[in-house]
Amino acid sequence: MDWSAVTARVVVEAAAAHPDDLVLDLGCGNGALSLALAPRVREVVAFDEVDRLPRPLPANVRVATGKLADPPVAGASVVVMNDALRRLSPPGQSALIERLGRSIPPRGLLVIGDVMWSMPPAMIDDPGQFGAAIEHAPEVATVERRLRSAGFLPDTHRFGVGRAVIIALRG
Repeated sequence: MDWSAVTARVVVEAAAAHPDDLVLDLGCGNGALSLALAPRVREVVAFDEVDRLPRPLPANVRVATGKLADPPVAGASVVVMNDALRRLSPPGQSALIERLGRSIPPRGLLVIGDVMWSMPPAMIDDPGQFGAAIEHAPEVATVERRLRSAGFLPDTHRFGVGRAVIIALRG
């Protein structure tokens, strides 16, 4: 089973996007989340370090590029991420979450799907089963703590020991 694809579907549904929402797809990759959300919202900003989105794009999808740690959050009421948080170092993850906490409006939503450990990685039989790019995969408890400190109310949904979706409402 492709758990990344399962997580992506859960992220899209958890975003609960509305027709007036401006959604930021942070670390969008090939734009799967952006394209899935586009029919539901006013606008999607597909943001990543490199533009890899297929063309043509729906009229309400705008592509932006830059550093993952410095996204264009202004105006976004919903921010989604799938398999992007672990691309940052632990200090980078903290800084991004703090920035999102300052930028997302009250009652705005942050939805993060990624490899996140439900227990210390040393206790997992084969962490490599979750892919090669797991060096900075955080523990769920660490992300929840960072989110609370940034003013979010996190609700975590785990998929075994190595995948989770965190739906975080900005308080």
